[in-house]
Amino acid sequence: MRHPRHAQSGFSFVEIIIVSALSAMVFGALFSSFQYTLALISDSRAKLSALSVANDRMEYFRSLPYDAVGTISGIPPGTIPQNSTTTLNGIQFAERVLVEYVDDPADGQDTATSTDSNLIPADYKRIKVEYTWDIGNGTSSIALISNIVPRSVETTAGGGTARINVIDANSMLLPGATVRLVNETTTSTIDVTRVTDASGAALFSGAPAGSEYEVIVTANLGGNQYSTTGTYKATTSNPNPTVAPFAVLEADVSTLTFQIGELSDLDISTYSAITEGSMRETFANLLSVASSTKIESVGGSARLINTAGTYVSNGIVYTQIITPTPLFNWEKVRIAADVPAGTDFIARLYTGVGAGPFTLVPDSELTGNNTGFSDTLIDISSIDILAYPSLTLGITLNTSNTSVSPGIDEVDVFYTQSQTTLPPATFNLSGTKTIGTDAGAAPILKYNAPFTTDSTGRYRANDIEFDLYTISSLTGRDIASACSAHPITLEAGENQDVELVFVPDQASTARIQVVDSLGRALPGASVTLNRPGYTQTIDTGVCGQAFFAGGVSDANDYELQVSVIGYVTQTLDPFEVNGDTVHTVVMPL
Repeated sequence: MRHPRHAQSGFSFVEIIIVSALSAMVFGALFSSFQYTLALISDSRAKLSALSVANDRMEYFRSLPYDAVGTISGIPPGTIPQNSTTTLNGIQFAERVLVEYVDDPADGQDTATSTDSNLIPADYKRIKVEYTWDIGNGTSSIALISNIVPRSVETTAGGGTARINVIDANSMLLPGATVRLVNETTTSTIDVTRVTDASGAALFSGAPAGSEYEVIVTANLGGNQYSTTGTYKATTSNPNPTVAPFAVLEADVSTLTFQIGELSDLDISTYSAITEGSMRETFANLLSVASSTKIESVGGSARLINTAGTYVSNGIVYTQIITPTPLFNWEKVRIAADVPAGTDFIARLYTGVGAGPFTLVPDSELTGNNTGFSDTLIDISSIDILAYPSLTLGITLNTSNTSVSPGIDEVDVFYTQSQTTLPPATFNLSGTKTIGTDAGAAPILKYNAPFTTDSTGRYRANDIEFDLYTISSLTGRDIASACSAHPITLEAGENQDVELVFVPDQASTARIQVVDSLGRALPGASVTLNRPGYTQTIDTGVCGQAFFAGGVSDANDYELQVSVIGYVTQTLDPFEVNGDTVHTVVMPL
């Protein structure tokens, strides 16, 4: 007997999962939409409340007498709090009020470079009221601005103007600097902060007439912090400030100018000894060079080959291969060259052995090496000594006038072989900027602080301002070498490293710094110091310095002579040594 087949109905498990997922998506979207709608309604309600409060307050401000429109501790002064809170519809609003005078361009503007035609920059007042409140996970705000115009003509009655100009380290006008004006001696304390305009000026029009106004100037622009400067009150420790608090006179403009610059770091490394070495190629002949093509030695110079009065258009010479042992760091190359019009030379660094072939040091090790260098000084300190323990300098000579040839008279390659770190010691770092003078008229330095190096002989002075800095030993040592030159010129916004070699103190020393016309240290210069009973010649090292000690005494009858191939010899006679003498000699071409 056949059994009847029963029909089955309902959802399978897979269908239930699909329906559930679709339902979750639909209702989730509806719930998110509902939440967004509620948030939007709440935000709109808060904005309407804030706008209502702002309109009420602005109407109140407009109802005040013109002379009363101002803020507590502000300029112009008044009875309106600069910051307060208020609540409406259960929402707390933070109120900020700014009142300032406006210098309307219609009658000229008083800036760092122009003057208001009637000498009254306080034409009318502008008031800004801003409300902020927290809602959800963020903060919202609104602001209203209104001009408050006097009933009659503009006036300076009861006040004057303080104009603060701010310039940067290059003496250029600096917009965006922060200027704070403070006076605690007026009827009500003045404490106002403004930002310099496009002309680098912050204008405080309507400042109550009075003395003892103080200024603090700084800036933070593009994430770069600037130095801080300003006026200084007279104190027992600073009885004669360089820039004292000033007065604002009624119907007058008081102008001060301040200079600030980006802060920098100074990394100081101290040593008791640094051993340097060098290789000199003189080209008296070509016997010592590694290789040359179309080059000959003429009068002690490497020049292009000349055949019957005609020079070949180009040639190349490779110096002897330099393999210092030991080698701590590659440093510099100095080239003495004669380059007539229509000629040039291109220098590149290579590695290799014997007579070649030589492999060019890549730009990743020495930027610009692929193109080559036409400068007489080349910094090679970036080259890795492990990857490149041996180097040769390849110099290509070119001429577009076959009647003349460039000449290479001398090449020096400098390197460091070892360094001996100075154990931890205490020194003093001081600048030259002053904040005043003491009772004995001695300068009071803005920066003057001791520091102690770590176990590696290093110290970092963080975030200090541009200045000329001096490092002095507190334990009886003399500076025998300084890279860069010492005293240290720290530029604004440029971090700098300085390496100092200290030796036991002696009563009389002479450290001669030799630089080219661009101020760059000249290594390999011959420096001779002599007087009756004393003569010594020392070649400048990597840092372009020669240090004379031992046998040197205070005297004013020395002769100092500096010579280096390719530059004009300099002679100073007489030359005086007095204590630890530091002198810079500039070598013209």
